[in-house]
Amino acid sequence: MKDAIKRAIPEPVIAWARGVQADVKLRRETLRQMKRFRRNYARRGCTGVEQMRTRIIYFTHQIEKGLSHSDFRYGFGKGVLAQLAPLLVQLRKSEPGYAGDGVYRSALSALHEYRQRHEVADYDLGYMRQLFPLDLWQEIGAADGTYGGDIVIRAVDKADNASLPFSALSEARHSIREFTDEPVSVDDIMAAVRVAMRTPSVCNRQPTRVHITTDRDLIGRLLAVQGGFRGYPTPPALVLLTADTWAFMNQDERNEGFTDAGLFGMSLLLSLEERQLAACPLNTMLPMQRDDQTRSLLHLPDNELLVMYVAVGHFPEESKTCMSRRFEAEQIVTVH
Repeated sequence: MKDAIKRAIPEPVIAWARGVQADVKLRRETLRQMKRFRRNYARRGCTGVEQMRTRIIYFTHQIEKGLSHSDFRYGFGKGVLAQLAPLLVQLRKSEPGYAGDGVYRSALSALHEYRQRHEVADYDLGYMRQLFPLDLWQEIGAADGTYGGDIVIRAVDKADNASLPFSALSEARHSIREFTDEPVSVDDIMAAVRVAMRTPSVCNRQPTRVHITTDRDLIGRLLAVQGGFRGYPTPPALVLLTADTWAFMNQDERNEGFTDAGLFGMSLLLSLEERQLAACPLNTMLPMQRDDQTRSLLHLPDNELLVMYVAVGHFPEESKTCMSRRFEAEQIVTVH
């Protein structure tokens, strides 16, 4: 009987009914996802240890970025320091094993380099000293400066990238934010894109779309909207990865494009590294107004979701970048 009813109903009517059902599910499931995120994300003022560690990592990264600038600006990051100091104090109160916490150690190491570099230049650090209690200030002074801060990347060390095994290539890749003035051609990037095309995607639907620009003026305007590349020279090339929602078939796949294009992005970064091109991924989780501005500048269609930028250029002879200490693998693995 059920099959007979289905055969009697025209396909357009079935499609309409299924569409209404999908819209209801999409609204309900997106709201559920929003509530879970709202309950758990590391908002300002959070007191959970893991959320505090997240914010400490973020602010440590801001300090490391400032330390890696070739045009170093003394006194940078006052607002960052003002938020980082109380987080470190609170973490010490909340986590008994804080002294061995890699996040805590990285922060102290970056702050040690910040303090040392300013003290060598006889720059007044009175503003910073007032933020930290005496015991923490002394701990910063005595910290191991090799656990955080910046590292030096040399172009000469990239000469054999094409012959490196995957593990070595992956280990050697770092995000580079300052490049030479040498242009990067679309053909250079396309060669890397072709390698990245082997990236897997859901049911081989390949939703990733790639937008490349080498127009310095347009790149400057795009990055001004993006907001996370301030203080660095305009890169020679900028790649935007998007996810085409036409590739998805139901409400359960609403986030799949970010997964698939994210996988593509990592393949692209490693392919660029293999070709001795420096790169830095930049997030595009933008509020609505800046999302709209980006779409307008690039004439993006409505069906494409912004996933990430990749700034691309040639390695300088020598450059600095963030150490960006990683967790140990054992810290993120749960065996069931």
